[in-house]
Amino acid sequence: MNRRSTLSLCLVALVLGALVASCGPAPTPEVIRETVVVEKEVEVTKEVEVQVEVEKTVEVEKEVVVTATPPPMETILIGGFGPLSAPGSYQSGTQMRQASEMAVDEINEAGGILGMEVELVFGDTEGLPERGTAVTERLITQNKVVGLTGEFHSAVALTEMEVAHKYGIPTVFAEPWADGVTASGYPEIFRLAPSIEYYSSIATNYMVAVGWETIVFVVEDTDYGHLQAEGWVTQLEAAGITDVEVIYADPATEDFTPILQRIQQAPPDLLAGVITGIGNSRMVRQACEIGLAPTAETAYYASSDAQYDEDFWENVGDCGQYVFFTFVGLPETVWNEKTAAFVAAFEERYDHTPGAPSMEAYDATYMLLNAIEDAGTTEPAAVIEALENIEMTGVLGDLWFEYTSANPVPEGEPDWMWHQWPTPSVYIIQYTEAGQMLGDAPVVFPEEVATGPLYTSP
Repeated sequence: MNRRSTLSLCLVALVLGALVASCGPAPTPEVIRETVVVEKEVEVTKEVEVQVEVEKTVEVEKEVVVTATPPPMETILIGGFGPLSAPGSYQSGTQMRQASEMAVDEINEAGGILGMEVELVFGDTEGLPERGTAVTERLITQNKVVGLTGEFHSAVALTEMEVAHKYGIPTVFAEPWADGVTASGYPEIFRLAPSIEYYSSIATNYMVAVGWETIVFVVEDTDYGHLQAEGWVTQLEAAGITDVEVIYADPATEDFTPILQRIQQAPPDLLAGVITGIGNSRMVRQACEIGLAPTAETAYYASSDAQYDEDFWENVGDCGQYVFFTFVGLPETVWNEKTAAFVAAFEERYDHTPGAPSMEAYDATYMLLNAIEDAGTTEPAAVIEALENIEMTGVLGDLWFEYTSANPVPEGEPDWMWHQWPTPSVYIIQYTEAGQMLGDAPVVFPEEVATGPLYTSP
């Protein structure tokens, strides 16, 4: 190699050495690659600058959280169910919904439950068992309710309770009478209404007291109707009254005349039309129009739907005079302070008089929500325990449950006493004048609380 070449290489080496003096070994082709790495490190420095900007953004987000409006208060959802349309007893269902809504509004105005507002989601069962099943499933699985209350029809309640039991949801039934509702022994199921056995016994004892000996029951062809008829027949036979006939009919029947004309061939002492819903009024009017009942020869016992005086008189006209029926609730003569306050508030809010199912629905709603308050949680097991131990005064009187998990139904007592209010109020009321309002109609039985004659005949 000549001297000029050697000198050029030395100069190059010196320059490269100056550039990468801190990068390790003597300059080689790899050193140039290291220079590229250094340039990337400079890019990393720019990324760090970007990171600093991100940190500033986080600080802004923290400021937004500090100044944000607090989240809305949580809501306790409870479910209600009952018939709001035909073929069900929609008058009863409507009043039950209204009473439950009133109870929820009062509770919310007083501060809610557990510091939270309460919302009622009410489903229309139409008086049909299959609808009851679907409504209950929806309330539990879609609406996410923590408790259930309501229902009028026994046949529907018997399906609803199975769904409530499947999901473990505490349920306070307001009005269904079927013995099997509480005889099921399900821990989730409670009831304020009387059982059919208890309810039937009041009417049976009344029939015996008046002295009727031949009786024909036209009963709706439903689970409730069959249970009701079986109870009456058994109780009447035990009382020595055996001339009893039971005829089953579709409650949606529009023309009962063929059935009534057959009965008219040998008129009984008492004709009982045990049809709920609009069928009750249809049968009363048709029996009257053909001259079968109510007459001096044949008395007429209507279903409890007769208590809805305005609808009843609109549908039956003067044919409703002398009809009697069983009333579950408190007649005015035995009201307490809460009953009077409830009736006044209900009439002011809805412009009509509340019937017995509305009283039961009102108390059942309060009972469920009071139990949640007592439990301190919406957890089902805790609410069920609180219901078993509850003691409260409602519009129906003092409410409690005698037989619970801590005090099982003893041998000799009927199974339906499980989670059953032991002293429901049941009376016989008779319309003695055409167009008479419920509050003016006399209580005729039990005799110790009667405000009128045992029976007034045409």
